[in-house]
Amino acid sequence: MREIKFRVWHKADEKMYEVYGFAQNKWFLKGKQFPMPNGAVVIMQYTGLKDKNGKEIYEGDLLTDYGEAPPLYVEYSEKHGAYCFVDKFDPSGTVYYTPLMIYYEQMEVIGNIYENPELLEWKE
Repeated sequence: MREIKFRVWHKADEKMYEVYGFAQNKWFLKGKQFPMPNGAVVIMQYTGLKDKNGKEIYEGDLLTDYGEAPPLYVEYSEKHGAYCFVDKFDPSGTVYYTPLMIYYEQMEVIGNIYENPELLEWKE
């Protein structure tokens, strides 16, 4: 069974936090309790997948294979009913790859779309 885990990007702090729990509109982050108004954080779920180094892959993560190709980012696709690796740099338009269509085990997490947005500006 896949482990259910979350992390959040706290918009005001501009920091990523691991979620230890939540109850009654309070989030438990890094062992502390924070009241969280709606929209204060972006919630990202663990996909159940790991990269080539054994690092957990979450929604919003950026991955690359050998640094030669543009990075792919991870998001949930309702259309595919799965977490997908998204290539927004494909000449034919944005392409979604499911874990069955790509060798994510050979890729490496290089950051995420919140802490490293500059990685989404690929220049050949």
